Amino acid sequence: MSQQQVMNTRDIQMAISRARTEQVLEKLGFGQPPALTEHGLTQLYQAWCRTVPFDNLLRRIQVAKGAHAELPGFIPDHFFASWLRYGTGGTCWAGHGALYALLNALGFSVQFGLTTMRSPRPVSADSPGHGTLFVRMGETMFIVDATMLHDQPLPLQAWYSPHPVWGTRVHRDEGVWCVNWKPLGRSRVDCQLLEMDAAGYEYPKRHEQSRGNSRFDGAMLIRLAGRESITGIVKGEKVVRDVAGKEIFTSLTHRQQQALLIERFGIAEEIVVQLPMDEREK
Repeated sequence: MSQQQVMNTRDIQMAISRARTEQVLEKLGFGQPPALTEHGLTQLYQAWCRTVPFDNLLRRIQVAKGAHAELPGFIPDHFFASWLRYGTGGTCWAGHGALYALLNALGFSVQFGLTTMRSPRPVSADSPGHGTLFVRMGETMFIVDATMLHDQPLPLQAWYSPHPVWGTRVHRDEGVWCVNWKPLGRSRVDCQLLEMDAAGYEYPKRHEQSRGNSRFDGAMLIRLAGRESITGIVKGEKVVRDVAGKEIFTSLTHRQQQALLIERFGIAEEIVVQLPMDEREK
């Protein structure tokens, strides 16, 4: 990315209007803003996990078309406009930028975070890494993540949840904080927390850095939490983690994936029909 592009990211508006905030709250199921307390934060985050999917649908369409326009969800207001109209969410940087804008508009003390998912595979030197958010409540910092969808804010301290669906562990390893979690349909992984108060321009900069450098570009991906389960499409399979923590896999054709997006996830048909087949299916 050129120096001019990096500087331009400082001008990206990582905020939403009062009117947009009210629209978002209404769709999330709130008649009035949540209280600026740990309970209010939990209510808001749970509503997000159950209503805003983590997905790459708009990105898949853009990549397939070879378009070089603004990445989907690059600006929080655009993210929410698509979610309100089509039901789509976004990937890491888009989702966290939008959730940050919402939390900030509501008055929560929220900070941008930079992290990385530990992997046995070598990480590219130009990888944008992963984003997350931190919300301060008195003396305690809480993690809220739009990718992990861990159902409740996680305190930044030694902490463990044995829940069969949302089980997570906050721990220190090699002197740094990590969140151990299980992506749907994959093995557990540590998310290593690198920076807890990153500059706002880091998000659009790293989002743009992910163009052509993302593991989310080759196949449809979506996941959404329920009250006692998580459902998604991962590598051409419907995956459900049930109340007991068991993951059930069902292979799907492209047409079946499209039907599930409409019927289970509420994605607008005008978006679904544009989705290309996964690269492995071609």
